[in-house]
Amino acid sequence: MKTYLRALTLGAFLCPAGLLDAADPYADQVIGYTPGTGINTAFENSNSALGAPLSSATITAPPFSSSDLVGVGNGGQLTLEFNTPILNNPAGHAGGLDFTIFGNEFFTLSSSGINGVFSHPGLTVWVSQDNVTYYQLGAPYGADDYYPTQGNGDPSLPINSALSLSSFTGQTTGQALSLYNGSAGGASYSISWAEDTGGHSVNLPSISYVQIQGTSGFGYVDAVSRVQDIPEPVSGGLLFAGLGVGLLRRRHRSDSQPTASAFSTPCS
Repeated sequence: MKTYLRALTLGAFLCPAGLLDAADPYADQVIGYTPGTGINTAFENSNSALGAPLSSATITAPPFSSSDLVGVGNGGQLTLEFNTPILNNPAGHAGGLDFTIFGNEFFTLSSSGINGVFSHPGLTVWVSQDNVTYYQLGAPYGADDYYPTQGNGDPSLPINSALSLSSFTGQTTGQALSLYNGSAGGASYSISWAEDTGGHSVNLPSISYVQIQGTSGFGYVDAVSRVQDIPEPVSGGLLFAGLGVGLLRRRHRSDSQPTASAFSTPCS
C-alpha cells in the first residue's frame, strides 16, 4: 500500500491540478440570460454558449447557426459559471491571459487579401467571484470584436495580444493562420483588467463567473474557454519522475510488493 501511495504522490507531480482541469476548459452552466434587443429571436438558446467553439468554423466562415450561437442584445446579458475557478495568473497562463470568448466575427476578403473584419461591437465583459459583485474588464475590445474563430485550432491558446487588425490586412488566409500560431482565435482577457465603478484596478485572485453585457450594441457568443497553463520545464518533471522511480524500485526490493499497477494509474 505504501508503494502505491508513493506512486500516487509521483502522479501528483506528473499530473498537476492545472493539467487535470485543462481537460474541460469550457463554461459549465448558464446562470442567467436576458436577450436584449437587436438580435434574431432564433438565437435565444443560452446553452449554445456551453462547450467548445464550433470545430468547423474558419476565420472567414464563422459560426452562424442558432445551435452554435446565443445572442446578447443591447441591454441584455449572459452569465456563465465555471465549476473550477479561473485563476488570475498572468505569469502562469499562456500570453498572460486567463480566458477567451468566441463569437461570430470573421475576416473579410478582397482580391488583395484580408481587408477588414465583420464584428459586433458593444459587448462588454464582467467577472465575479460570487455572482453578486461584478467588475468590468477594462479591455480595448469587446466579446464579439476579434479575433475570428478557427475551429481546428486550440481554444485554450490565445493569440499574441500584440497583433491588431493591421497585422492581418493584406494577408492571405494561410498567412493569417500562421500568425494565429495554432490558436483557435477569440477575444482573450486577463482578470487583472478588473475595475470598480470608479475605474480603479481591483485585485481578484480568481473568478467563477463571466458575464457578457450588451452595453452599447449587440453580438453573439459561441463559447468561453479558460487559457492553458504555461508548461513546466521538462527537466523538472524528469527530475521528479526519476526520484519517484528510484523510490519505487528501492521499496520493491525491500518488500517485494508489485508496482506495475501504480504506473498504470492514468491522469483523469
